[in-house]
Amino acid sequence: MRRDMKIGLAIVAAAIIIAGGTLILLPYFLPPPPDTSRSITVIDGDVEVNFTLNQLALMNPLQGNSSYQNQYMNWGGTGTYIGPRLSTLLESANIIIGENDTVKVSASDGFAQYYAYYNVYPNTSIHNIQGDLILAYSYNGTTPDSSPNPWQDGPRTVFLPSDLGYSVDDANQTTHPAWFFGSGGGRWVRNVVKIEVLRDTYFGGLNYIRLINGEEEERVYWLELALMDNLQGVSVYQNKFGNWRDYGTYIGPLLSDIVEIIGTIDQNDVVRVNASDGYSVSYAYYNLYPNTSIYNIQGDLILAYSFNGTKIPDWADGPRTAFLPSDEAYNNTDAELTTHPSWFFGSAGARWTRNVITIEILSDTYPPTSRTITPTELKPPISYSAIEATFSDLYMGKSSHLLTIDVVPTLKLREVP
Repeated sequence: MRRDMKIGLAIVAAAIIIAGGTLILLPYFLPPPPDTSRSITVIDGDVEVNFTLNQLALMNPLQGNSSYQNQYMNWGGTGTYIGPRLSTLLESANIIIGENDTVKVSASDGFAQYYAYYNVYPNTSIHNIQGDLILAYSYNGTTPDSSPNPWQDGPRTVFLPSDLGYSVDDANQTTHPAWFFGSGGGRWVRNVVKIEVLRDTYFGGLNYIRLINGEEEERVYWLELALMDNLQGVSVYQNKFGNWRDYGTYIGPLLSDIVEIIGTIDQNDVVRVNASDGYSVSYAYYNLYPNTSIYNIQGDLILAYSFNGTKIPDWADGPRTAFLPSDEAYNNTDAELTTHPSWFFGSAGARWTRNVITIEILSDTYPPTSRTITPTELKPPISYSAIEATFSDLYMGKSSHLLTIDVVPTLKLREVP
């Protein structure tokens, strides 16, 4: 064998040995692979896309210093954050949002925050206050996968204002009141696992409904109604003349879900819903939590914020209570069978309260007591129509003499077999 060939073979053999050694040693010099089990799920209706932390780093990430102020006016989270804009993340999933949409970002522990279009795509005035909204995967050079000291709060939504501090005042100026609870840090969601686009759920304005339970009071902004678990159903009601009114599709949360924001009720309590014009309707426990027989007649009782695709404030009658029976028609007989007799005056429509402004829990007031009505000129036998007319006069402030009568001989609901 030629000497040069022997030398060539030796070189090749040495190269193979060295390469083999390199392949063996390479894993010890490379950084550990990212935790592929950790991902963020982006949801838009039926569309669902998962992104790993590694993929976030490929989305033109921003780097900036920031911090937040908590409700006690203390500062925290000071440091350098890296991550893509939340808008970039959505666009990477081929999701485009509009001004009427809301983005819900949820943490692994269930905490969530809502962001409006103007948070995700801020105009100049908003951007001057909040800066960019990013989903940070890195903080002060660490990531959730860093070893031995991983970033415990990431991935995290972060605001990057130009003054390097997202204050309580900044949060107040760039957050809908329904989502602001006195903390800048409360708008930063840590350990993000899910981002949801909630279509057609945002509408501006500061309108709200007052919830009252004794001395306690809460506000439910109209915006919040659209973000609750909503029901949608077709319904129509019958008036006292037997005519049908307001047929269409109603959308809104259960009245019981709204009441539960401030408290719970039992069978001895009444929920009174008041309209802006002073009209009110009382509902019993069995209206909010109907048994099978009652439910088969009245269906669900909701507080609708949308009617035939028109939402409040454009819908002049909303927010409005509405019954959604399975036959899509709430008639006068339905109302009579599912209403305490002292609350029923021949009209199913009268059981629907429009332009709701307050909802009250009246403890231990069921069953109702006898009514005090007018006028004194009513003489036996008292006709139903006369009683109804008298109550109408009383409501309109036309009567001045009061007379207590027992409207019905029984105070118990007529249970349906």
